[in-house]
Amino acid sequence: MMVFTLFTMWALGLLALFTDPKRTSIRWACATAFVGGAGFLSAVIDETIMPLWAEMFTMTPGTEQTLLFLSRLSSFICQVGLPYSFLMFAVHSAEFLARRTKLITQFAALCFPVSMLAITPIHPVLAFNYWIMVAWVIPFFLVSCTLLIVQYRSEKDPLVKKNSFFTNVLIIVPLFFVFIFIYVMRIQNDYEAWRYNMLVVAIQFILIVAISLKYGFLGVRLRVEKRRLDSTLRALTSGAQIINHTIKNEAGKISLYADRIETYAKETNQPGLQEDAVVLLQSSQHMLDMMNRIQTQLRDVELQESPTAPSEIVTQVIHNLKPYTEKYQVQVEAELDESLRLRCDAVQLREVLTNLCMNAIEAMRSGGKLHVQLFLSNRHLVIAVADTGTGISKENLPHVLDPFFSTKRTGQNFGLGLSYCYNVMQKHQGMLEIYSEQGKGTTVFLFFPKKRVITH
Repeated sequence: MMVFTLFTMWALGLLALFTDPKRTSIRWACATAFVGGAGFLSAVIDETIMPLWAEMFTMTPGTEQTLLFLSRLSSFICQVGLPYSFLMFAVHSAEFLARRTKLITQFAALCFPVSMLAITPIHPVLAFNYWIMVAWVIPFFLVSCTLLIVQYRSEKDPLVKKNSFFTNVLIIVPLFFVFIFIYVMRIQNDYEAWRYNMLVVAIQFILIVAISLKYGFLGVRLRVEKRRLDSTLRALTSGAQIINHTIKNEAGKISLYADRIETYAKETNQPGLQEDAVVLLQSSQHMLDMMNRIQTQLRDVELQESPTAPSEIVTQVIHNLKPYTEKYQVQVEAELDESLRLRCDAVQLREVLTNLCMNAIEAMRSGGKLHVQLFLSNRHLVIAVADTGTGISKENLPHVLDPFFSTKRTGQNFGLGLSYCYNVMQKHQGMLEIYSEQGKGTTVFLFFPKKRVITH
């Protein structure tokens, strides 16, 4: 169990590092996992390696002393390094702090672990003064928690904010118990309480896997549903091309023969037959129009990128939809950062925004408010389209991106609009997220990676 816990913590650290090794906060998150794992490494040496070594080999005094020193050193690194690395993770996650402030804090806070190294015997017996430890460890923990919570509350980007929420829960709560079992309990002369940390790590691991699959954690995002949607769209694209070709051929034949029947009916003065022929012509044309619409929205999107002012596109879309907003008495509000420029396909972006705004308007047939935002967060350029309409039920929300799924019953909707929007955002290396509550409205967020933002 001890070995499993050790490798679990180090695996979580490597997984976090793999997601975004360039981010300083992610590197400190990895360091926190490895430093915390050092405590379990000490236990593995004491309770697994040394007894096994002694049983299988004749342990020389030098080997035994080396293993004992490594064990004591690992325990020291864990107990002294854990509060420091956690503080550094919080400091570098706090994007409201200036870079200079972060560097000063990083070096100033290092004085406490260094001072513990100066006053703490490590070998042959590791002897901490836990009253001194608690005097700086607890403030480190409280400051770290405060920084993470303030960062969460001040975050504008909803995608990052959701990730920050789960990150805070999955780090702050377990570390609270870890700090209690390692430091506070030892003031009470309970030196075995640290073993409960194995249970804490096991629960944390299960929750991290579960939340990462559904929401994301420290940048880890394993969205099975979106992978399924990608493969479904590819299959439908190729399938639609085959079906489209076949139906067009057959509809063309129907149209040809219907036209000949209509001509013959005119020549022979058979109005009933002529009306039937007109119905056939209209039906065949409807089939062709329907297949063209499906083919258009399922085709593989090819971007034609150029520097674009997204605020101008949003303004143009709102202007073009003015007849609909006036018809349904929808109040439009726009908060647009007009200084932003984005490298994207302007035509595709206009079509996406038109789709989203039309969906919003159709959800507010009795009036409401359409609110469009454009802003730059620390990681994304964000466009948000929010309405106060009927919303989407919990049962339907997981399926709204599925091709051909639609809650509309107009007979003119194929359920391809959001699938198309999702496809366009994928081509831009971006994301589309939908938040909705039945009876309260829907908000759709478009997240473009910050690397696409053109800086002057």
